[in-house]
Amino acid sequence: MRCHLPRSQGVLVAKGQKRRHFAVDSFQVLGGQLVMMGIGVVNGVLTARWLGPGDRGRFQLLVLLPTMLSNFVKLGIPQASVFYMRRRGASASDVASNSIWFALVMGGAAVVVCWLGRDWLLTKFLKDTPHELLLPSLALIPFVLLQFYLLGVAQAEERFREYNIRQIVPNFLALIGLVITLVMLHMGLVGAVIVQVVIQVFMTLWMTWRVHREAPLHLQWKPDLARGMLSFGSKSYVQTLAATLHLRIDQYICAYFLTPADVGLYAIAVNFASLLLKIPEATGTVMFPRLAGSKDRDAHVATTRVCRYTLFILAVGVVAFAVGGPVAIPLLYGRRFDGAVKPLLILLPGLLMMALYQLLTRNFTSRAKQEINIIAACVALSLNVGLNIFLIPRYGIAGAALANGLSYGTAALTLLIAFVRDSGHSVGETLLVRPAEIGEIARAARQVAGRLQGGKAA
Repeated sequence: MRCHLPRSQGVLVAKGQKRRHFAVDSFQVLGGQLVMMGIGVVNGVLTARWLGPGDRGRFQLLVLLPTMLSNFVKLGIPQASVFYMRRRGASASDVASNSIWFALVMGGAAVVVCWLGRDWLLTKFLKDTPHELLLPSLALIPFVLLQFYLLGVAQAEERFREYNIRQIVPNFLALIGLVITLVMLHMGLVGAVIVQVVIQVFMTLWMTWRVHREAPLHLQWKPDLARGMLSFGSKSYVQTLAATLHLRIDQYICAYFLTPADVGLYAIAVNFASLLLKIPEATGTVMFPRLAGSKDRDAHVATTRVCRYTLFILAVGVVAFAVGGPVAIPLLYGRRFDGAVKPLLILLPGLLMMALYQLLTRNFTSRAKQEINIIAACVALSLNVGLNIFLIPRYGIAGAALANGLSYGTAALTLLIAFVRDSGHSVGETLLVRPAEIGEIARAARQVAGRLQGGKAA
């Protein structure tokens, strides 16, 4: 005999299950991020201790270069992939196949343009960097671009396992490669760059194979789909380009005004603080495809709930890092990196604003309202560049950290005002966690921990 719940009660149960599934999915993605964080810290210690502040700064700039430059030709395709697959029913096979053509054409063009301007790059930003290391870094642009595109396909299908593997495997391979090239062979900066090049190529081939297994790739170009993706992506493009420049441009401005050793110190502070940003990245990754498939009212409710959960967990992490960071940095990286402590402490409060900004942009993008994101991102980027140019020559890397927090605070406030007006939810509903929700967070964490323990036992 089947027992039927009243409709209202059934709806409540369904919503509760979705909420638990979201929390579990988020913690699973976050679990992968935490593993990556641990390995990443070890990799950071290796590069810091074996390269020193100067070469550590050069290494940071070379590693960031293909990611930074690929954003100029990304064209918003990852966001368009999620939107077209979730709301327009486009096939994963067609979207992924078009993405390969986008990556080859746009990525190849970016390599040529940047290679023609190599003297300017080496003179202004990559000071004292061996010329022979620039071409391998630039050649990675099409590979990095294709990874971004294929991750968009995986995100649209909610295949978060790919996200975890994409985060963990490169860091694990880097650990092995850095031990061999830095510790055993003493190859220095050249060895560290070679490791990164090999890993990026390998991960691109792996992602292509994974997507092909689920959605067979073909060489046929779909012009109608491509025009639609470019039309939608063009709005996301300005937003994501401004957001990425906002996130990374301070390190290149530091390179322009300061020494490679200063960049190395600032890189340690940024990378250490960025470990906490894996929390909003995990929840935002899970939230975005679900918002894209929801009605506006449901999307607003989900956004406020995720913001409350995420900011609460992140705030706990910020306090922990503020207490432990001044001890951990010199202990892990050595006394030569004591100078990274001050910018770290300045960066930490701004992480809450960065997280809020990341989450709210996904709400507007999921509803094809990127105009709000574009305004916030462009205003914040302009403010960030202006503050960095003013503060870095006067206060060094501490000035860069301060500029970061002020500009992200402006961007987050802009989006929050727009979201409150658009959704009808209050600031308190968006930012302040409820006591009952703290219990939900704890239960979801215990559930994921139980699954992990069960997997280990098996």
